Amino acid sequence: MKISSSADAGSALLNYTAKGCVILFALPILSTWLAGSAICAVIAPIAGLLRTFGVTGIGMQLTPSYSLPAILSLPFSLCLAFLLALSFYYTRRLLRSCIRYIRSTN
Repeated sequence: MKISSSADAGSALLNYTAKGCVILFALPILSTWLAGSAICAVIAPIAGLLRTFGVTGIGMQLTPSYSLPAILSLPFSLCLAFLLALSFYYTRRLLRSCIRYIRSTN
């Protein structure tokens, strides 16, 4: 890349700095969030199903003093799994756009 003026040099430096910040901060955070939301989206309905049928080791509390009734465990866990799946989908899109930005030549 041939730099012809100081404005081009400043623009290139800003571009490399921005890409470096994305690599150092956004990629690890988004990757961790992506993996965690995928795993939890799978585990949540399983835990809700187990708690509905009497496994006492699984606790679902809305507040520290209020435990969710066992009959509502499955619907609550399905709603939670849906929200986590949405989080997975949009985090994956954001991660892909970050990778495209890093790969861009400009």
